[in-house]
Amino acid sequence: MTTALPVPAHIAARIAARGGQKSQVLASLLTDGYAYPKISTRASRYRLVEDGVETVVGTTMDVIIVGSNPRVSKIWYSQPYDGAADVRPDCWSNDGLTPDLSVEKPFHTNCGGCPNNVLGSKMLPSGAKSKICSDQRHLAVVPAADPTKVYGFTATISGFKALREYMKDLHNYGLIPEEVVTELGFDEQASFPKVTFRQKTPNGFVPDKAIKIIEDICASPEVKIATRQETAPRLAAPAAQPALTAPQAVSASPMASQPAVVKVAPTTKKAEENTAPTDAGISAMESKLSALFAD
Repeated sequence: MTTALPVPAHIAARIAARGGQKSQVLASLLTDGYAYPKISTRASRYRLVEDGVETVVGTTMDVIIVGSNPRVSKIWYSQPYDGAADVRPDCWSNDGLTPDLSVEKPFHTNCGGCPNNVLGSKMLPSGAKSKICSDQRHLAVVPAADPTKVYGFTATISGFKALREYMKDLHNYGLIPEEVVTELGFDEQASFPKVTFRQKTPNGFVPDKAIKIIEDICASPEVKIATRQETAPRLAAPAAQPALTAPQAVSASPMASQPAVVKVAPTTKKAEENTAPTDAGISAMESKLSALFAD
């Protein structure tokens, strides 16, 4: 819009009441299909992505992990993908079992039988076996500086080992990721954005006053959406309607096959009466006329 229209009072009141919150329709149309903010690692920089707008954070970012998809997800690009462009994958699965329903042309009906999901279907430059369809882990995180908004963060296969070792370290100390501040970084020796995980130092624990906030976020629907376990609120299935009763057949009577006979009462034509005057009548009429005009 190049010009702003005068806003009527009732719309202005609604705008003020929303406080900047987007409707579900607006949020879905402003995103590329996922109605939640994300963290990108494009060009080895952490970026907050929301409504198509990127905000560069830097080479490190402090977050609190508040959720994870329990299953390993899958993604496949038919062309080489370096993260430099917003390219949609050809096939993917959020649960690692079957292609997502939004995939236009699934490569296979299920991930277990897909040839792209077989180890050795792709060979890395180092000679190591890999898969054409890459593994991913979808996490939900909140920025440690402002733990109020949930962001989706995808750990690619190159970061699986670092993530697994980090979780083991926390477990060895009896900690869970929801209680600590995690510093996301990049492996400086890698030629691509290889994510690293470590506990923030020296203040690597969630403050006491924020623990309840984090617990509530962990149980929120936003975490399910950010980890791609849910994509959108689902509508309740319509209530089952009673089956329509089929019309019962009417048995034909013996007379039904007979053509209907319509009896029409005969119309009697009344004979026309002869109204022609007789000779005697004419003579009588002449006598009356003569009497009337006599002097």
